[in-house]
Amino acid sequence: MDSDLKIELDKITSELTKTDGVDGSLIVDVNGEVLSHHLVQGLDIELFGPMSNVITGSSNRLIDVSNHGKIERVLVESEKGKALFLHLGNVRFIVLMENKANVGMVMISSKRAAQEILELTKDLTMVQLEEQVVDEEVSESEPIEKPVEATAEETVKPIKETVPEEAVTAPSAEELITEPVTGEITSEPVPEEAEIISEEPEAPAEKEPEVSIPIIKPPIAFPKLVKVTEIPEDEEARVDLLLKIYESIFLAMSIGASKIMGVAPARGLTRKFLPVEDCKILLDGVDVKNNSAIDFVKIRENAEKIPLSDREQIFKESFGKIVTIITENYGKVMGYAAFKGMVRSEFKNIMESYGSAIEKLKIKEQLHPELLDLLE
Repeated sequence: MDSDLKIELDKITSELTKTDGVDGSLIVDVNGEVLSHHLVQGLDIELFGPMSNVITGSSNRLIDVSNHGKIERVLVESEKGKALFLHLGNVRFIVLMENKANVGMVMISSKRAAQEILELTKDLTMVQLEEQVVDEEVSESEPIEKPVEATAEETVKPIKETVPEEAVTAPSAEELITEPVTGEITSEPVPEEAEIISEEPEAPAEKEPEVSIPIIKPPIAFPKLVKVTEIPEDEEARVDLLLKIYESIFLAMSIGASKIMGVAPARGLTRKFLPVEDCKILLDGVDVKNNSAIDFVKIRENAEKIPLSDREQIFKESFGKIVTIITENYGKVMGYAAFKGMVRSEFKNIMESYGSAIEKLKIKEQLHPELLDLLE
């Protein structure tokens, strides 16, 4: 980001804290990176970007699924304060306030700040990873690891800034920022209405709106796994099985994060917390692909450089550490319950295929406690 732009954004976030009751504000890009912030109290800044994706993205999907129209804003109220989340084209604007704050006055100040931010960031070049998702193989080793992937189009959805009805000082809805909303929600027509035959095909008639059932589709399809009942006696085949099991676990986690956050935020969050320094042997040169899955092709290349006799121990220690760190951060951003709810079907698939091997190879001993109930 241009240094001059950062200075201007910093001025806005700093100025907003002068509004009575405002604890601070942040500006984050669509991939969850914090561009500017000014907070009265010390907080974990790095988590705000991904959290804003979770809150606004999940709220928008919920509203879409419930057929309640377009989302206008997300206002989170808690025992000790409130948080307002707004979409402004290329960025998201988060305002934190105390419970005693006059929400209407804060909204007026936020509106002025939002207009400035929108103008400053309208030409900001952002990488829309959700629109770049391509069919990528999770592994090139065997068909078992080659999923049929679906692309996901998830455009950032600006939120129309409005004012709560209880705030008498609030601006009118017409004055607030409004931009179109699109989403990852797709729909399938009800079968009975799918075949509508026109008697005059040359003059297309105006059709009644089709009744549809909204469906949230993950960006990646989980592959069909081959059931393994026996542990190979050959050491090389044994460690290869270990790789396949861990690859399936990481893929399931990526799918769960993507369903909650969207592909780009999930990819950004995974990249941010991938413990490269602590697991240099396996993670050397490893990145997270555009579909949010960890690049296991590169991991396999790195694994080939490890002496065969040492691979099993290094795999268990390193992968255990990677799973733990990523799970803990997913839990902080999304909440463990929500995350586990999204990956339960994938983990059930893993246990049906690899359950016996997971027990015999003692993989559970290295996993995060929050994942263990998914492997029961």
